[in-house]
Amino acid sequence: MDKNARQFRIKQLKLKIKKENQTSSLFTECIEALGEEIRVYSLDESVRIVALMVVTFPFTNWGRVDWKEIENKTLLKNLKELNEGFKLDLKREYYVIWDEMNLSVIEAKLEDIIDNEDDVVAVGFDTWIVNFEMKTIIEVHHEGEIHIGTLNF
Repeated sequence: MDKNARQFRIKQLKLKIKKENQTSSLFTECIEALGEEIRVYSLDESVRIVALMVVTFPFTNWGRVDWKEIENKTLLKNLKELNEGFKLDLKREYYVIWDEMNLSVIEAKLEDIIDNEDDVVAVGFDTWIVNFEMKTIIEVHHEGEIHIGTLNF
């Protein structure tokens, strides 16, 4: 490798390390904000949960929930709107899944997720909050859109 190529490679590695450390610290802050009653899954178990999400809910080829395929859906301004007018049990546990595969899936009470919305969604570009039993998915897209949808039973 010539000198310019080595310098470019070193710069790229530094950026990667900086991004990984930032993601790691945001994940840690999220865990701390949610408190002690959460569950953090292993990476192997997280892969299983993500796979279950993808087969349970319709997704587009580019990785978003295919909202055209979900009849019961609502566009939200923020997660706090879930406290108003939705018949959701806020004490129920939901999985939090981020678009970065190196992050563990966590499980927390919906009310804690709502109360700590900023810490939760800061961890990844896109965030999904899922309860498989209730067949409910919430997608927080990096462009600011927040949808909630429930599959018909």
